Amino acid sequence: MRTRCPLCRRSLSGDTQRWCRCGKTMDSDCYHAHDDWCAVDGAEAWIGALER
Repeated sequence: MRTRCPLCRRSLSGDTQRWCRCGKTMDSDCYHAHDDWCAVDGAEAWIGALER
């Protein structure tokens, strides 16, 4: 099964993927952008909650 980043839609391999506490797997570059709106611990968590 191929995993894709929910933000950039790029295919992820083991060395480029990062797991967030909210359960999303994403590209390591997108992980830093996601940090602010993460549904678990972000300053703008309401955005991440709407994404679910």
